[in-house]
Amino acid sequence: MTNLSTMREIIRDGEWLLDQEEILIERNLAKELLNRTGFQVVEVATGVRRAGKSTILLWIGRLLKKEGKRVYYINFEDDRFFPDNKDFQKISSIIDLKNTLLLIDEPQNIPRWEKWIRRMHDRKIKIFLTGSNSRLLGTELASALGGRKKQHEVFPFSFSEFLIAKEETRIPVDQKVRMFEEYMLNGGYPYPVLSGDFAILSDYRNDIIERDIILRHKIREIGEFRNLMRFVMSHPGIYLSAKSIKGFLDISHVTLRKYLDYLIEAYAVIPLEKFSYSQKERILNPKKIYPIDNGLLIEKNQLGKLMEACIIQHLRRSTHDIFYWKDERGREVDIYLPDKKMAIQVVYSLTRENLKREEKSLESAKKKLKAKPLIVYLHTDVEPKYPSLRAPDFLENLDDMFSGRKKKKRS
Repeated sequence: MTNLSTMREIIRDGEWLLDQEEILIERNLAKELLNRTGFQVVEVATGVRRAGKSTILLWIGRLLKKEGKRVYYINFEDDRFFPDNKDFQKISSIIDLKNTLLLIDEPQNIPRWEKWIRRMHDRKIKIFLTGSNSRLLGTELASALGGRKKQHEVFPFSFSEFLIAKEETRIPVDQKVRMFEEYMLNGGYPYPVLSGDFAILSDYRNDIIERDIILRHKIREIGEFRNLMRFVMSHPGIYLSAKSIKGFLDISHVTLRKYLDYLIEAYAVIPLEKFSYSQKERILNPKKIYPIDNGLLIEKNQLGKLMEACIIQHLRRSTHDIFYWKDERGREVDIYLPDKKMAIQVVYSLTRENLKREEKSLESAKKKLKAKPLIVYLHTDVEPKYPSLRAPDFLENLDDMFSGRKKKKRS
């Protein structure tokens, strides 16, 4: 149980943080959330650990506090908390609940947290909260609030946010390609991008494993799970199945599926199913697994897979309906978007040697799925017969693609 004096200290520290004049990178989601202060719903920001959720909360809180609003920021991962359901009674007795806005960070480890959020919401308090577990915030909060919440997903820096952070927004094509290669190798986690301290990324992996998965799910075979995480983060785009990891890790199909669910819940990975009109075939075929951000990867020697992961990470910001596809002859399309009827091949370096293979896969998808073909590349010395875009241009045009506006032409 957290004593009252400690609770007052935690709340004062939150007020101190809101009073700081720290310069923060303005995120796209932050502006969207700021515009929702008048909505009578709880705003829930979920996403992988260290993606910038707390920073977004503080950015919002500081602006609103300058406007004269009463704002409190409480981080429930503060090590001074000794979780107990009476903690919420203490908080309610300390803060002024009239015309108040609450910023709540990672409350899910406190018993009955969702019930308290419901009570605060019923008192007409505007609440923004964050969490690093999609199922926990999705199911527990949904049962307490019903439809009175809006969920937003937070990812590490997109490539455009990465360029803003690096102050490299107006640069020629060749320099943008070099910046994309840097982004592709190191990922978009905010602190490493801004500080250059990429060694900390191993700590991020460990935090996800320990705090969001092992402790949360009380995993007993810790070494087994750690080895699976190491395997996944060394093989981006791997077809994950008990067969594919045999020889490296001997676990059952049931255990593998359970562990994969944990990784997905913690936002550590993005799974792609094989597209099929048959739900049974989708389930039976192995999923391809990509990291939520390339910064989590251990092995980074497959440039094509790194680029493929980047494209999928950005698409995932706009849609969950991302698949890979294979025809009966094994010709594979890297990405299929059924809502857009679009088949995409991702090629780091498009050459005379690989062009025909990529085009045959697209030709098959065009014929069997009625899909629009597209090649996304970074380097090329050939002219493909299908539409193509350089990777940075493709990423910059994603908003237009999903809003229905016309894409830019190939550079």
